[in-house]
Amino acid sequence: MLEVTRRLNDRASLTLYMLDREISYRVFKEHPTLIICPGGSYLFRAKKESEPVALTFLARGYNVVVLNYTTYFAERVDLKSTKPKTDAKSHYPRQLKELVQALKVLKELSAKYQLNLTRLFLLGFSAGGHLAASYAVHWNDHEYLAKIGIDANDCLKLRGLLLAYPMLTGELKALILRGKKNTSIMEQLPYLNPAIYGCEQPTQAQKAELNLVQQVNASVPPTFLWQSLQDKVTSVEDSLAWVTKSTQLGIECESHFFGSGKHGMGLANDIAAKTSADEDAACSSWVELADLWLRRHDAIAGEA
Repeated sequence: MLEVTRRLNDRASLTLYMLDREISYRVFKEHPTLIICPGGSYLFRAKKESEPVALTFLARGYNVVVLNYTTYFAERVDLKSTKPKTDAKSHYPRQLKELVQALKVLKELSAKYQLNLTRLFLLGFSAGGHLAASYAVHWNDHEYLAKIGIDANDCLKLRGLLLAYPMLTGELKALILRGKKNTSIMEQLPYLNPAIYGCEQPTQAQKAELNLVQQVNASVPPTFLWQSLQDKVTSVEDSLAWVTKSTQLGIECESHFFGSGKHGMGLANDIAAKTSADEDAACSSWVELADLWLRRHDAIAGEA
């Protein structure tokens, strides 16, 4: 296995975990590549949605890239006792720019390591799901990309998009206020709008720009989406709306809504669970389901 880390700027980087192409003596095999965008409300990056997920899919035959995008908090702290250092310039769409920059770096690495970027999938958790879905709806929208300073020629076509309990609008603060269930999430409230929008009171235009449900279009790739119906942080209704709109446009959208489990479980097994509340046998099956879906779409695209 090859592990390569590249800086994107002073705060962002990517790490590539690449399987050895030589699977036997003089026998070579190319593997699809999965880019992971961990969650964390754009405030921080969730560790349980980074390396544990990467190594799980690496073991299933995928080259994996973890995107360590810039976050609003310079480092994660205990908000009960410590006021975090923040970066006012770190809000969306900076993370989308970094994702596209990461694709440029992968193009360079592909020339050196023979990485096949025609077999590319993108996986996002929670706020990382917003980032991944943002790329999926905008990747060939030249007008929008130019407006935010991205060259559409740097974008790559995806074979598939995977969303895990995704944030699909910027209304995370409003949703959490309605729920008022999770103490640690409630502590993040003062920082959410600055992290997501770059201001305390976003305009309707800003909200519309981040509402990805309303921007699903025919260029969005086939999608795999999973979420718990008990999720009190990101909106199940938004996920259902994404599935409905995708289906109406003829985009395959395999979805799994589990009756138990909470937000932010990652693998949902004991590999990276902080407590037993981060484990759920039903939700943990998403890895197997996603693997089957990935293999099918990798094969379908390969036959096209």
